[in-house]
Amino acid sequence: MTEILIVDDDGVILELTKRIMESAGYVAHCAASGEEALEKIRERTFSLMITDLNMPGVDGLELSRKGLELAPQMPIIMNTGAISPKVTHQALEIGIAKVVAKPFLPKEMLQTIRDLIGQREPLIN
Repeated sequence: MTEILIVDDDGVILELTKRIMESAGYVAHCAASGEEALEKIRERTFSLMITDLNMPGVDGLELSRKGLELAPQMPIIMNTGAISPKVTHQALEIGIAKVVAKPFLPKEMLQTIRDLIGQREPLIN
């Protein structure tokens, strides 16, 4: 079973992303902060993490850095409204697999996930 950790301090985006993931057949776990996400990563293994960049406390870059120390094989997608060449460069240096602009298109996000975790068949129409 593919388990995805979704991290965003915006509850509306968190819930919307969770629904999209679940409708595609994924098990979605949510965290409203970087700190909460790190606790979840310590407790279980995730197939992939989707995180926001700008969050109070532990931001998406720091979360990704620490998350990859705990789970080096976990692909990470950063979903941000603050996309820029600098952010993309920092993300790639840390080891984030993909940076996606907010708002994302569900089909494109799901294709990115399939590409990163190696699924071949379409999950939704």
